[in-house]
Amino acid sequence: MFAVGQIPEGVQSTSFGFFLLFFYNQVLGLSGFLASLAIVVALLVDAVSDPIIGSWSDSLRNRWGRRHPFMYAAAAPFAICFYLLFSPPAGLNETQVFVWLVVFSVLTRTTQSVYSIPHTSLTAELSTDYQERTLLSSLRSILQSVGTLMVFLIGLQIYFGATPEYPNGQLNPAAYPRFAGMFSIVIFVGVLLTAYGTHSHIPYLPQANPNGNRFSLMQVMREAGMAFGFRSFKAVVLTAVLFGMTMGMVSALSIYLGTLYFQFSLELIGLSFPASVIGTFLGAGLATPLGRIFQEKKNLLIGGLIWYAIWNTLPIILSLLGLFPKPGDPLLFYLVMTSNAICSMGIGVLTVMIGSMIADITDQHEEKYGSRSEGIYFAASSFAAKAIGGFGIVISGIVVDLAGIQRNATVATIDTESLRTLAMAMGPGVLIMIGCTVVAASFYDLSRAEHSRIRTEILAGD
Repeated sequence: MFAVGQIPEGVQSTSFGFFLLFFYNQVLGLSGFLASLAIVVALLVDAVSDPIIGSWSDSLRNRWGRRHPFMYAAAAPFAICFYLLFSPPAGLNETQVFVWLVVFSVLTRTTQSVYSIPHTSLTAELSTDYQERTLLSSLRSILQSVGTLMVFLIGLQIYFGATPEYPNGQLNPAAYPRFAGMFSIVIFVGVLLTAYGTHSHIPYLPQANPNGNRFSLMQVMREAGMAFGFRSFKAVVLTAVLFGMTMGMVSALSIYLGTLYFQFSLELIGLSFPASVIGTFLGAGLATPLGRIFQEKKNLLIGGLIWYAIWNTLPIILSLLGLFPKPGDPLLFYLVMTSNAICSMGIGVLTVMIGSMIADITDQHEEKYGSRSEGIYFAASSFAAKAIGGFGIVISGIVVDLAGIQRNATVATIDTESLRTLAMAMGPGVLIMIGCTVVAASFYDLSRAEHSRIRTEILAGD
């Protein structure tokens, strides 16, 4: 039931990463620059609101514990704001569309944080075991893949099917409110299920110190400073944000790459994404047994990054070099789909590792400061996860504008240079971004032996 709560996260992140830029840019006509600017505003709000929510949940004194009141309270607002984000009123001009995107991007992501930060904080609270935390993180990642798969299977196959008026169903503006209505229900039910399903564990979870400091903005700043005092935490946050930027760009531009560069039909694209989700699912499932083989979580994280980079960019780079089948060749789709599925296994592994590593860092905090502050640490995780639908869309909007991809672009109307710019961003560009991410991950220094020592010290103190 704890892991079920990751389904709403999968729904939200996939919808943001895959549909949001395309909807506002190609369907509603908002420029790539303005779409990017809207997301920058939302990210700036996230940077302030996420640590506030994390610190507030750390210090809350309530008969339902520190986390569950936030989870229950966020269910309806999160679902409603998600629906409204994809349901702007008809007849808005570009400025009004921009304002709508800003307002409901901010509200959707803030209400998501009110739920997701307390929920993911339970990863560190339900177990203190080094390997068991990897298992909990793995289960979360697997269920997030289920949410992602639901979006692709139901969204693309049911709501965005071709019609006589819209052969490319993703250009149909009427499809988006129906899509959002369906998945706002999934979000609402998923949040309530995980809150209710873990409710019985409240008496056994760490509680706020009755003699501790009350929540305040000064407390938030103090706790954030403590967190960023740990080298491992800085390394994990930077790794997660850089990878989130890369994933966000890849997600947002994949529809452009598939339809315009590789010239796949929307039906074929709808088949390829479930294969990628299954790859992520398998990678998340393999993370726990791999963790027993590769004792250091950092090594497994870096391995996942490199695996992802190689297999994700291989079809694009080979295509740029003229060593890949041409558009129209039936073999092309199966090669790209297979490569995407294989690369997604790396996503599953590294996502699990990031969650597990942050849970371990909360023990470093407890040893040094004598208190549990999971919320402030998982607030950083939440912010990094939302970079998929944030920084990635910013970069994607810039790429779309630089490539000169116009609204309602088709294979017949787009020029060769635009396609090459798109492919360079998705091939060599992704390799460069993942290279920077690997460098950031290499600075993580909390080893298995050190974590064992920390847990021994904490237990001795108890």
